[in-house]
Amino acid sequence: MATNLFYTDTLYPLQDKILATVSTLETKFYLTGGTALSRGYFDHRFSDDLDFFVNRDSTFPQQVETIIQTLQNQFEVDITIKTIDFTSLKINQILKVDMVNDVGFRDGESIVKPFFNQVDNITNILSNKITAITSRDEPKDVVDIWIIAKNTQIAWPRIFQAANSKAVGIFPPDVVQKLLSLPIELLDQIKWIDGQKPSPKIFMEELNEICNQMLRIPVGKTFRIL
Repeated sequence: MATNLFYTDTLYPLQDKILATVSTLETKFYLTGGTALSRGYFDHRFSDDLDFFVNRDSTFPQQVETIIQTLQNQFEVDITIKTIDFTSLKINQILKVDMVNDVGFRDGESIVKPFFNQVDNITNILSNKITAITSRDEPKDVVDIWIIAKNTQIAWPRIFQAANSKAVGIFPPDVVQKLLSLPIELLDQIKWIDGQKPSPKIFMEELNEICNQMLRIPVGKTFRIL
């Protein structure tokens, strides 16, 4: 309960203020990642960070500066990382905000949501999650793939084509191995919204079915780069 109160009373109101400010600046940044997925679509877990992306945008540094300068007028802003294609901020010592100049390929467009005017679409979020899970071990990635796949009709060949347009060598057997290697007790690390945590048995049954769907992709359709 204390965890829920931190998000509902402190972190999410701060996220809302940042999102409202960024939305007035008319930059090209769209919100993606776990916060976009949970707050924009499924309300399944609490998410800590705001991930703003553009795609191979030459004006990335200028857009970042616009956001930083505007936020500094309203919040305590600590610039923790700043490179040519990535900037990370800490707002009021509790909220991490990342800005990324991502690879050029993106599947689909942004969607207007009540809490932000440029929210990434589910298909692109999913292909990003598929790409991410091959290079890191994060229970939240497994949970996010599960929540999308159990609630959405997925064209898996398209998802893997998109993933292979962002990174090299994203193959269904490797993704399945990563998904099924999650120790089930790590579900307890997820900051579930009340009523959203599945039973371990149901979660594994549904995850196995999702993995079976991935493995049924015809090989010739899977790895063509868009």
